[in-house]
Amino acid sequence: MSSKSNSLLLGSVVAAIACIGSATLAAEVPAGTVISAENYQQIKDQTWQGTRIGDLITPAFEMWITKYGLKMPLGRTTDVKLDPLYLKATADNMGKAKLDAQHHITGYVAGIPFPNLDLNDPDCGWKAAWNEYLADPMIGDSWFADAQVAIIDGHSGIIDRFGAASAKMVTEGRTIGAAKIDEPNEHAKYLLVLTSPYDIAGLGVFNVQYNDGKPDDAWVYIRNLRRVRRTSGAGSWMDPQPKMDLLNDDNQGLLGYPLWFKNFKCTGKRKVLAVLNGADANKPHKLEDLIDTAHAPYWNPINTVWEPRDVIVVEATPPDEHPYGKKVLYQDVKFPKFYHSEIYDHKGEFWRLWRQSYSMAINGNGAPGIALVDTQAIDFQRERATNIDMTLTKTNLLGPEWFTEGTLEKAASGALFTELNKYREH
Repeated sequence: MSSKSNSLLLGSVVAAIACIGSATLAAEVPAGTVISAENYQQIKDQTWQGTRIGDLITPAFEMWITKYGLKMPLGRTTDVKLDPLYLKATADNMGKAKLDAQHHITGYVAGIPFPNLDLNDPDCGWKAAWNEYLADPMIGDSWFADAQVAIIDGHSGIIDRFGAASAKMVTEGRTIGAAKIDEPNEHAKYLLVLTSPYDIAGLGVFNVQYNDGKPDDAWVYIRNLRRVRRTSGAGSWMDPQPKMDLLNDDNQGLLGYPLWFKNFKCTGKRKVLAVLNGADANKPHKLEDLIDTAHAPYWNPINTVWEPRDVIVVEATPPDEHPYGKKVLYQDVKFPKFYHSEIYDHKGEFWRLWRQSYSMAINGNGAPGIALVDTQAIDFQRERATNIDMTLTKTNLLGPEWFTEGTLEKAASGALFTELNKYREH
């Protein structure tokens, strides 16, 4: 054989080996693969649904996997179905919402104010924040959740347990009936209250939120007086939630009025792993069905399938007096729902991770939608976590009469449970 032939043969062999190596490098992992500390380095350059596994994992989740033992079973991306009225409102009002030079919103009616976010738009981050504030598809016109909360020490396990209820009713951007309830400048009414045990029942806050930047009106229950009292709501959006490792502003990832923040910016689009096919929260279950309470750090999710989602990455800069220095939020590109946020302190060091699991559900009006399964807030600096396990969650069932400061007193007396029970079988 000539030297030229040998060279050609050798070149072919080298090319074949390179192709084999490339195919191995980019091999698709089988369905059901579980990402873990044991295999992460071996599979991170392989793919799932065509995306490199390492590119599905943010640095915070990589740390959680490799240092704290998170396991992530892989599933296929869910085709999310949303309420047709919500989608119709978005289509009917396309282009009506605008931002002025100060990022105030005008012209909003209902639905998603700014669908199809564009990374090249300098207002992309502000629009993502307004989308979440005005059109979270999980909330509907009204939303309620009853939950059991576990406070978890990463070294010793569960250190506290109590009940809590949360509810929200939007007064603008509604899709059932009129788009606006006749309440001047109101955006929403929001409740967070502890419901058990008896000695803390009623502790919480009821807020009225406004669409013009006016500070919230707020009420609290004073147990020793057995009375509800009005209080300053100016800074309540960035106060810690009672006994928990998250702020009021962490509810659904972003609760505060957008213009209270210094800045929002879109920093990119990518895929992340999220939970959209969680267990039905309304069916009987135990905390131990959701998290591994038997092994340190005692907060890792179990019986959970993670799927690739296309997200837009939003960096939020709070005001200087806010406890956080920065929040990085991951919002689905198709609808304004945050899957998780990575939270940094004022030194720029990673502090907390907030995340939620969701499931597909039927809303109170019979339409398809998204339901909350659980919320986790993990303080990695303190190695402590809050796990909020939903035991009842409903949308589009509660009327305006339910959203008053008197609900705090009902929680303290136990009467709230009587009202809730009638919704359990709805």
